[in-house]
Amino acid sequence: MTARVLLLAGPSGSGKSHIAGRSGLPVFRLDDFYKDADDPTLPLSAELGIPDWDDVGAWHLDRAVAALARLCAEGSVEVPTYDIAQSRATGSTVFRCGASTVVAEGVFAPDVVDACRERGMLADAVVLVRAPWKNFVRRLARDL
Repeated sequence: MTARVLLLAGPSGSGKSHIAGRSGLPVFRLDDFYKDADDPTLPLSAELGIPDWDDVGAWHLDRAVAALARLCAEGSVEVPTYDIAQSRATGSTVFRCGASTVVAEGVFAPDVVDACRERGMLADAVVLVRAPWKNFVRRLARDL
């Protein structure tokens, strides 16, 4: 194993990307593993009938774990490039680690803790907690 994973979790707007970027470590974006909006397995909100992007089923957990495992074993991996505005992957890129630790950040980071631990690639897992109104304000500023 060439690298281990530091998982950084928290709700949207909690500052995961900001803190990960300031860490000086390579940052692996788990959000690039969201499903495309036309994926028939995408969960829908029962009330509104629109995609439920907060449901873990809106995300390719198995692909994200496989990519992290390959990255940790080989030092690089091809990952999708997800465009949130288009709600789909628009291509791919090769992610190279080049360090003994990589930060993997995303809303669904808690869902890969066990898989990373079982594969011996978990360095640590951290959850960012802020007041919900602060998350809302940060998310609003980011998305608008």
